[in-house]
Amino acid sequence: MGFNYAKERRKFEAEWKKLRQEYKQAEMDAHAIEQLYLFDLGVFCSERSYLNHTQQMPDMYIVGDSSDHSSLLKKFENLSVTFDEAAFHDRYAWVETIDDSHLSALIRKLPQRDLELLTFLVIEGHTQQELAEEWHCSQRLISKRLQKIKKFLK
Repeated sequence: MGFNYAKERRKFEAEWKKLRQEYKQAEMDAHAIEQLYLFDLGVFCSERSYLNHTQQMPDMYIVGDSSDHSSLLKKFENLSVTFDEAAFHDRYAWVETIDDSHLSALIRKLPQRDLELLTFLVIEGHTQQELAEEWHCSQRLISKRLQKIKKFLK
């Protein structure tokens, strides 16, 4: 559920109305009270921004009822893929699971090093930097190689 700004702001202001009275009774300086208010308002706005721009993503493996999944996952549900790793006879057997025969054929034409790159990045979910460290090269080299693969597959 989204952040209801008006409702939350009313709660914030009501709480601060009480706090102002408590701070005045404690004989706190008006300038100091205002500085505390501005700080809390900044935190409030940051939380609002965070809640408006983030969305809970599901666990790595989703099981059970899909009613608690994020709306983004529901929208693109047809793009999700599950693999039965026991069915794979080798490291690159995932190529056989691709429905698009043209794309699958193109991927099979890639050299083993490129297949390894795709497996490491796409299937295993590692970063380009992690692959660069493993292959003892720069991340830029990995990025360029990935661009060449994409160009070839287009």
